[in-house]
Amino acid sequence: MLRKKCAENMDLESDNKGKYGVLIVDDSILMRQMTAGLFHQDPQFYIAGTASNGLEAIELAGDLRLDLIVMDVEMPEMDGISALKQIMARYPVPVIMLSSYTGDGAPQTIQAMKAGAIDYFHKDMLFQDHPDPMLERDFLLRCKLAVSSRTPSSGGAGFNSFKELTIKVLMESITHCMKLEDDLRATHTELKKTLFQQKGLVLKFKLNCGKFIHSMCEGDMFGITSAQVVGKELIDFFPEPLVTAHLHHYGKAWGGDNLTNFESTWRGRHFYTTLRPLWRQGEVSEVVCLIMDITEQRQTEERIHYLSNHDHLTSLPNRKFLSVILNEVTQRSAADSTSFAVFCVGLDHFKLINEGMGYETGDYILRVMAKRLKRCTVEETTIARVGGDTFVFVVTGVNPQDMVKTAEQIIHTVRQPIKLEGYELHMTSSVGISHYPFDANDADNLLKCADMAMHAAKDHGRNHYEFYSSSLNERLHRRMKIEQHLRKAIEYNEFVLYYQPIVDAATRRIVSMESLIRWDSQELGRVPPVEFIPIAEETGIIQKIGEWVLAEACRQNKAWQSAGLSPITVTVNLSSKQFYDPHLKELIMRILHETGLASECLELEITESTTMDVGMAMDTLRGLKELGLKIAIDDFGTGYSSFSYLKEFPIDKLKIDQSFVKDIHLNPVNAAIVDTIVTMTRHLKLQVVAEGVENEEVLDTLERCGCGLVQGYLFSMPVDGEKAKHLILSHELDDKAVLSS
Repeated sequence: MLRKKCAENMDLESDNKGKYGVLIVDDSILMRQMTAGLFHQDPQFYIAGTASNGLEAIELAGDLRLDLIVMDVEMPEMDGISALKQIMARYPVPVIMLSSYTGDGAPQTIQAMKAGAIDYFHKDMLFQDHPDPMLERDFLLRCKLAVSSRTPSSGGAGFNSFKELTIKVLMESITHCMKLEDDLRATHTELKKTLFQQKGLVLKFKLNCGKFIHSMCEGDMFGITSAQVVGKELIDFFPEPLVTAHLHHYGKAWGGDNLTNFESTWRGRHFYTTLRPLWRQGEVSEVVCLIMDITEQRQTEERIHYLSNHDHLTSLPNRKFLSVILNEVTQRSAADSTSFAVFCVGLDHFKLINEGMGYETGDYILRVMAKRLKRCTVEETTIARVGGDTFVFVVTGVNPQDMVKTAEQIIHTVRQPIKLEGYELHMTSSVGISHYPFDANDADNLLKCADMAMHAAKDHGRNHYEFYSSSLNERLHRRMKIEQHLRKAIEYNEFVLYYQPIVDAATRRIVSMESLIRWDSQELGRVPPVEFIPIAEETGIIQKIGEWVLAEACRQNKAWQSAGLSPITVTVNLSSKQFYDPHLKELIMRILHETGLASECLELEITESTTMDVGMAMDTLRGLKELGLKIAIDDFGTGYSSFSYLKEFPIDKLKIDQSFVKDIHLNPVNAAIVDTIVTMTRHLKLQVVAEGVENEEVLDTLERCGCGLVQGYLFSMPVDGEKAKHLILSHELDDKAVLSS
């Protein structure tokens, strides 16, 4: 039957394009007809369908194109409120509820509003023996307002509007009872109960000899009793600070204002008052006054407002609130012809902390950083956390020199060590700066400019600041292109591995080969690793790339051996995502099995910062050592390692970062650092490799320090697999020539 109705209504929809489709739900045929009659008065509406209970309404709501549902509360099989809840969960259709005056009418209607109804009407007032054209017009107008919203209130209309709707329900229920000359206390116990629950007070008064004299009191507020009120003026029993405001509005209501609403405060509490006149024979005979204590709602609203505008973790303003602040500062600066700066601050390698040390540690670090950064701000500064590891400063009244000082202060503040369970964590930051009005003249673009500058600072090595420049737009577009093409690089076979030898400093013999990825994009040409590796790490593509590198390096090493070369170790760099992948061990076992490479011919390199979570790093390293692999710590001296933990790690080798090796023969400080590291590795029984050896002077200095293994352009640039084979072969032939001589 319903499907037949739907087929019929498809024709209806085509005939009523541009009109609002209404579903009427009521168990009474007469009531459905009367409701439809109201909508027929307005050519903007058409009846898309009717239903006799909640179950039918739910089914039709899914099948028909609806703009509005008008539904009764009391129905068999499924009542209106139950149906309303399901409709709210499934379909974006506004719902208006219709209810009759019963002993529990007001609480039912309040419950419906809380469940998501966008409005309500009482049938008794809407469908009277003598139709009221004003009420009918009001009904159709509110239906149009409901349709124009197109967004039903999920779980109620919000604290403020829900309270107002509750007051409307109570006021209409009360005034209707009084019009019918019912006794509120005798016949509407549920309504009275609701009044007490909502902390309300109902008064009724009329004008007598120029004075407003009260004739009724119901509710619980200010300790007022009916005996104190009846026959008295407001000033005789009401708190004096509230009397003046109420008397002013009493006069407006007595003058015929149909509905008067106002708020007042007293002793830190908030009150919402509604006044409605009762008409008899064309004149106001009495006025009903409903006063509600809305203090809890106001406090809740303030709390919600705070939470919606502040970051829950750091209590700093969030992105939404920052946007408001930034717009205000922009407007003020435009009016005053002044400038200001936006600083976008990103914590370097923060993902490693979350992945390696856990989100609880990451959250703790963010809270610490927020407190520190707040301390380095001045009065004219706003600081916000806009998500993840990114903070934004808005600093007014600054010149370029001040901006540099502020950026340096931020970087210095972030760099201070954080103590974590017995060891110190050293973090760095990258700062991007935009300047109003020179870089942009609106809030959104200023933020974008600062964000671009921050990413440029990260791309240039991190731990420093960068001012926005127009050329960064080109960089951003290139970055987007790189990410786009990077996702297809493996599929298109665009990656290739190059190899650079690691050499025995004393004999100049090749002892291993480090694999280094290169990307020859069909669209972008040769893209250097320094460009695409950070993007791969940020986007998560590094996992697939890392797996490909592992497999290709092992395949190539086995191919060298199959070509007759002596077994040699190939070194593969692991990203932090790979290192903490719970399936890493199984992946390596599978690759070794598929390629036939012995485990002792594979060495894994991890960066110092990857081992920040000591416990997890220890477990992973032990698991890898069980396979018989060699393990090296890369870029040693630039990260976070604690010497006390280093001696516990099951590793074989440290690689000294090239920043300490370059110009070591000219820099006594670097020479002392390298000498210290070499001495330490000797005591720990570890091998040590110096990276970035480019000339004989550097090599001589390293040999004097006792560094056993070296790597750099002095011996060979990275070369492809075929050239690497010949390089290894030439060294083997040289060794044989030496032995034969």
